[in-house]
Amino acid sequence: MKKRRRVRDAAELACPFCGEVSAISIDAGGGHAQSFVDDCTVCCRPRVVHVERDEESETGVRVWLERDDGF
Repeated sequence: MKKRRRVRDAAELACPFCGEVSAISIDAGGGHAQSFVDDCTVCCRPRVVHVERDEESETGVRVWLERDDGF
């Protein structure tokens, strides 16, 4: 039987612009993969939040940030 892992509802990550660490909310019911834009609470610049389910990780989810420099 496979062990179920608890998905976190927040992750602490460093802003790709200013480097300040802050909590990013995660919607556990948002599907296998999510991407959304979230403004940094310190420098107010937009960053893209990526969330993917990852059964191999301890938390069951992989979260990372990228700059939203506009295309």
